[in-house]
Amino acid sequence: MSFPIPLKVLHILKSLVYTRTGGHRQGRSSMAAAAITHSLPEDIVVDILARLPVKSLKRFRCVGKSWCCLIQTPQFITAHYSFSKNKTCLLMKHVNFTERKTMVSFISNQTLDVVANLDIPSFTDDPISINIVGHCNGIICLCDSVSGILLWNIATKEFKILPMCPFERPPSYENTIDVVYPLECPPSSENTIDVAGLGYDSKRDEYKVIRIDTFWEGDFDKVPRGNRVALYNLTTDSWRKLNDNLTAEFFHSYRNYQVYSNGFYHCLAVVDSEDLLLSFDMSNEVFVTTPFPDGRLDGCYDVWVLGELGLKNSWTKLFTIESLPPATTPLGVGSDGEIFFDNEESNFLAWHHRDNKEIKTLQFDGTALELALYAESLVSFRGGTAFNH
Repeated sequence: MSFPIPLKVLHILKSLVYTRTGGHRQGRSSMAAAAITHSLPEDIVVDILARLPVKSLKRFRCVGKSWCCLIQTPQFITAHYSFSKNKTCLLMKHVNFTERKTMVSFISNQTLDVVANLDIPSFTDDPISINIVGHCNGIICLCDSVSGILLWNIATKEFKILPMCPFERPPSYENTIDVVYPLECPPSSENTIDVAGLGYDSKRDEYKVIRIDTFWEGDFDKVPRGNRVALYNLTTDSWRKLNDNLTAEFFHSYRNYQVYSNGFYHCLAVVDSEDLLLSFDMSNEVFVTTPFPDGRLDGCYDVWVLGELGLKNSWTKLFTIESLPPATTPLGVGSDGEIFFDNEESNFLAWHHRDNKEIKTLQFDGTALELALYAESLVSFRGGTAFNH
């Protein structure tokens, strides 16, 4: 339930936001926090604080022990995100190949202008191979072409490099990443990642990363010999192997062909020569495959909604997007239903609404590659590292 905020309380909150911690000023802030706590019921205090940005809440942790404890509780973090997710912005990853640098940019939902550019925490020797492979509850998951996986909370300025996956690959087999090493190319001798995706287990209040490796046999013409599925748990900070019986031949892990939604991580896969939607249940830790609908056309995009996983006849077609420039690739969907594309000239195209069919071209420093819908959160990492943008 939401409550109206009294004007007196708003003035106190405003003074808190602009009060620096330390010495006498910190004492005044503590008194102001105590005044709010004692003059209002706890549920109203929580409702007020949960509406505030992360930057303000990080300051409020310093003004009183009770607020510091409150702001770090799982219940408050969930309440805060329930408001924050309604104030999203677009996060675009793009690469400057000249400088061999990957950056992310915040883009306004209203104007589609670049609001800010951010450097990515260093976790790989090959920065241009970094991909956004997932985003969930304010956490961004990044992966390089070899074995590095990074979790990043931009709002709290905290990141965590995941420990190396300890499972050895089978003798004489080498696993490759589909993005960097196509099937017709010789693989790297390094241990590399096929698919990685971030998700949330609501039953246990845990964040997990699913990792899928495909092993190939042969020197040049590779033959798939099996998959390995490993699951990372942020709570325990450890990997474990899954008995998945996964037989997928190939994963389309490039660009935005993977997404987390409502407890499931989804990606595109080929199973028995058929394109399927492969979904991993983060709570029950099982895979579900869903056939795609028939009647897909070349030269345009059909937009479908899936009602129930595992059922081909559960797809419902909404509309068709036509008259797009050639060689366009879908990047994602915005908060207002707009669909975003890029094209072979590395322009960033936004197709807005199915009624007016407006297309805008946005320019970026480098090539626009991946898109995520971002909202702030207070989720913290065990053993995380601070990072100033």
